[in-house]
Amino acid sequence: MAAEGFLERDFDMTVPERTMNAPRSPAHHVPGPASMPSSELGSLLNLLLETERAGARLLTAYLDELTPEADAWAPLCAIQRDEARNCGVLIDLLREMGFEPSMATGGFYHKATTAEGWRKRFEIFNLGQRQVAARIAAALPQIPPSSGKDALQAMHDSHHVNIAVCEELL
Repeated sequence: MAAEGFLERDFDMTVPERTMNAPRSPAHHVPGPASMPSSELGSLLNLLLETERAGARLLTAYLDELTPEADAWAPLCAIQRDEARNCGVLIDLLREMGFEPSMATGGFYHKATTAEGWRKRFEIFNLGQRQVAARIAAALPQIPPSSGKDALQAMHDSHHVNIAVCEELL
């Protein structure tokens, strides 16, 4: 279900066709039959990085409108820190694989900053969280443990926790 005024395509989580830097060393994972090729994994990680950066920036903007005494401040602050931590994890994974981390911020940020009212904001944010969690879940079976599978599983799980927190704030 898309939040009013937003469509599922506003949160497109398909890995874009982009040219990635080749890994710097041949020691990187050689994909098996069920494994995601490293270039596709690099693209996915950069897409997730851009999306997590959008979430962290969006929540920072939302927090700027609240005082620390507001009921929503502490939970949103915790989610914002989680989004920022995810950015760091993704940057580390990209660098370990020999890819250059994207400096872009996902388009979700610009679309979500126009939302008026806290209910609509939480609905839009949760739609983005669900899209990220679904994209990670779809990719996990193809990601070898040596390529950050545990970190991505933890990221997936944290998105579901954050969705529940935002639903409580509705």
